[in-house]
Amino acid sequence: MELFIKRLTQTDIDKRLAIPTNSLVYFPGFRGNHSVELKVKDKSHRLWTFRCSIRKKRYLKPVFSSGWLEFIRNNNLRIGDKVSVRLEQGHLSGVEYGIEVQRKIRLLGKDVWADVL
Repeated sequence: MELFIKRLTQTDIDKRLAIPTNSLVYFPGFRGNHSVELKVKDKSHRLWTFRCSIRKKRYLKPVFSSGWLEFIRNNNLRIGDKVSVRLEQGHLSGVEYGIEVQRKIRLLGKDVWADVL
């Protein structure tokens, strides 16, 4: 199940990935804490750990911070790339998250989205 899709911005590339607040219901574990670590698997089955954190005050504004910039650098992601995060049923852990990245390319005179990851 797809949780969100986002086109990357300068802030997403340089600092952290801002994610939609309505996706928080799929990230269990906050229980009074303002951050939780998520295990996210890319298409090559590499496991990444992202810290998902929220503000302690009124407006939650969730972000992926710790681990996110490493993911950006290792995969040479750029502004405008499209990131898709999904919820998957795991075989051992019960719940797993997946991530896919696409980049717009020009192919035979048409813009198409090609998988980066």
